[in-house]
Amino acid sequence: MHLEKMDKNKHDSLKVSELIYEADVNTFDFFFDNKENTSRKLEKLVTEGNNSLGYEQIYVVSDENSQILGVMVYSFGWKFDKKKELKVLFKNFNILDSSRFIMIDILDSIFLSDLEDDDYYYAIIAVDEKSRGQGIGSFILNEGIKLARENKCKRVVLDVDMENEGALRLYKRFGFRKFNEKILSLLGWEKGAYHMEYLL
Repeated sequence: MHLEKMDKNKHDSLKVSELIYEADVNTFDFFFDNKENTSRKLEKLVTEGNNSLGYEQIYVVSDENSQILGVMVYSFGWKFDKKKELKVLFKNFNILDSSRFIMIDILDSIFLSDLEDDDYYYAIIAVDEKSRGQGIGSFILNEGIKLARENKCKRVVLDVDMENEGALRLYKRFGFRKFNEKILSLLGWEKGAYHMEYLL
């Protein structure tokens, strides 16, 4: 298996979008109802670019047959031009769906880790359900840490759902430590996450 930057002309953008959906099913279902509906909307963001879920922010893990096994969505701190992101939303979606994505972004800004410019942030690590248990999550973590070092970052940061015990064990085994936690409730939707860091 190998990790490479997503190429929207080569890689299956719908598959990538489905994996992004799987990383936060509850939030996406709360706003967009179901996997098929959400994945099609996410695919527009992935292929359009110039946003935090755009292809420029994505690495894919694939096998020798170019099948996508997992994805990593990353950023260096919060270096996104919000005006560009809004343009992408309103270009691709109606006012209601644009507002839903804006609401998700606002919730994320409240709920997720506070980042410094020299942080390497794993926004999403997702492994295809059929490929779990094969070390792909560990492979993504290792490769991301290498990329963070190459880019002179001071730490690698991620957020993990409090209920995701398997992921929490994996991150602890890698040397990530909790530095904060947040719980957020909104109109019947609730989410709790640990903020974790790996110092470089």
